[in-house]
Amino acid sequence: MDVLGMIYDALMADPSIKETANGRIKFYEFPETGEVKAPFIIIDPLDVPLPQGFADDTWLTYDYLIQIDVWSKKRTTTRELSGKIRHVMWKLGFSQGSGVDEWDKGTGIFRDARRYRGKLYRDDLYTL
Repeated sequence: MDVLGMIYDALMADPSIKETANGRIKFYEFPETGEVKAPFIIIDPLDVPLPQGFADDTWLTYDYLIQIDVWSKKRTTTRELSGKIRHVMWKLGFSQGSGVDEWDKGTGIFRDARRYRGKLYRDDLYTL
């Protein structure tokens, strides 16, 4: 299961997110501070998918821990994007956990990094 691709597609399906961050939604890759002239969204898995939900000696789901950062020069833009991402992730079956909300005075960049945990059923469950 390509969870990162699924998250990316779901973010791009939201018209507001697509309009605000199109071309700047990245996996693993954090921008250089000088590149942040428009909002960036970074999707970063924090752990490998863990087998969960066992039945008959077979795991049924994977447990994912994903962090999604929003970087921008405007506090309100960072907040709005982070809220929209939370809504998209909820619809995908992820709940929000801890995070970081910070502002770098030297660069003027606002960063909101939220962690999401979700359990998704295996793709191959019906072929076992």
